[in-house]
Amino acid sequence: MKLRHLRIFKIVCEEETITKASEKLFMTQPAVSNAISELEDYLGICLFDRISRRLYLNETGKLFLEKTIKLLDLYDDLEKNTKELEMNATIKIGSSITIANFLLPKVIEKFETVHKNTPTKIIIDNAREVEEKLINNEIDLALLEGVIYNDQLIKIPFSSYRLIAICSPKHKFALQKSITVSDLIKEKLLLREEGSAIRDTFDSALLLHNISVEPKWISVNSQALIRAVEQNLGVSILPKILVEDEISKGKILEVCICDLELSNINQIAFHKDKLQTKTFKSLVEIIKNEAEKF
Repeated sequence: MKLRHLRIFKIVCEEETITKASEKLFMTQPAVSNAISELEDYLGICLFDRISRRLYLNETGKLFLEKTIKLLDLYDDLEKNTKELEMNATIKIGSSITIANFLLPKVIEKFETVHKNTPTKIIIDNAREVEEKLINNEIDLALLEGVIYNDQLIKIPFSSYRLIAICSPKHKFALQKSITVSDLIKEKLLLREEGSAIRDTFDSALLLHNISVEPKWISVNSQALIRAVEQNLGVSILPKILVEDEISKGKILEVCICDLELSNINQIAFHKDKLQTKTFKSLVEIIKNEAEKF
């Protein structure tokens, strides 16, 4: 049984005669009759009563016609609107935490304005966890900070930010123009968790000095670290963009480390084998455009 048989059957039922159906279908009468016979032979049932050389749709045929109409309508809708399915498919986006604080909301707002019918699902986690979700195809695209280790991922840099040391105005570092790495590691350190881009960058920089540290505080929440610094509970390493407001208000101070420069690159990442739909490509362009303001 083919769609062709069902379409011919439906037209024969609508036109009520083989002659009229063949004219509407631009087919010969024998071809239409053969199609109906092939359909009945395949189904093993009679759809028409044949009386006085005329066809009459029987009760079985009426029930079959109801299902045929539903199936053909569904098929025609699917064929007609297949391109819209791509526009209606959810895009799953992962983001590391710092980017989620500043860039991601603007990106999503712009994307949902342009693509009103495309749902988005957002997952925010540390860089290492988000990278793992990309590899496992749990998300379609990610905004990541720092080094991306897996060579199966396409990386598109779009901006960068500085990491700085911060302390309370009451801390002894507040009176010093600059400090050394050795000075820094002697203090109580309030750091992000391992696996975050911020922590990975800091730990990698210390390794160049053959140094590793045991933080006093470890937090996935940068704001918690900022509040702890304000209370003079220790020194932290965080993105400058994240603490500019507190610095401008004098709540915390930037500490200059003379022998340590820290920065992270922000990148769009996706699997090299990922299907790039039109909406996917549009999202990438929106990220690039919004990143110019980041």
